[in-house]
Order: sequence, then structure tokens, then C-alpha cells
Amino acid sequence: MLRTLVRRAHVHKPGFRFPDRKAPKQSHTPHPHPEAPASVVSSFEHFQKVFSSGPHFHPEKLQSQQATTSGQQQGVDMNGREAAEDIHLLPERFWKTPALAFSPEEMDAVMTGGAN
Repeated sequence: MLRTLVRRAHVHKPGFRFPDRKAPKQSHTPHPHPEAPASVVSSFEHFQKVFSSGPHFHPEKLQSQQATTSGQQQGVDMNGREAAEDIHLLPERFWKTPALAFSPEEMDAVMTGGAN
């Protein structure tokens, strides 16, 4: 009987705790990872501007400030790399790019043979 009284007197404590809603919240300011290379840390502000400006597939927006100020454009060396002859030979993630999406008008033109 003594055990039962002790158990009933003990208040159940859940195993988890909810966060304190009244505690002041810390604002999150974006910053590069502490272990990021120096090149990423130095161009992080430019990255933030490009990221917030909209679509990320414009080559003009992707050029770094250092490349535009020095007048040298950094390009990708395609020597020794194969170019895909057919888009469907690439992985499926490349099939759904905005440049390859057909509008309904384009699909109607294709389906009717171009005769309107």
C-alpha cells in the first residue's frame, strides 16, 4: 500500500520539453559556414544579392563581382568533355528545365502540324 501512495504522489514528467514561447527569439542573419573556403566568405554578400534577385539561371547574374570588375570572365573549359547529343540521354532532372518547357500554344502548334 505504501508503494501505491508513493506512486500516486509522484507527478508524471514527460520525457520531452516544449520550447519556451516567452523566451526572446534570436534573429537569424545569413552567414557563410565557419569552415567555408575564403573565396566563398569573400563573395557571400554577392551570393545573397543574386539569390534574392530572382531566377538563378541567368548567366549575367551568376558572374561574380570580381570577374566583372577585372574584365575577365571565368568560363568553363569544355575541352575534353562530351556534349549530350540528345537531351533524353541526360538524367531526368535536366528534362524539366524552364528552357525546355512548352507552352500550351506551342503544344497546339505541334499537335496540329503547325496549320492554324
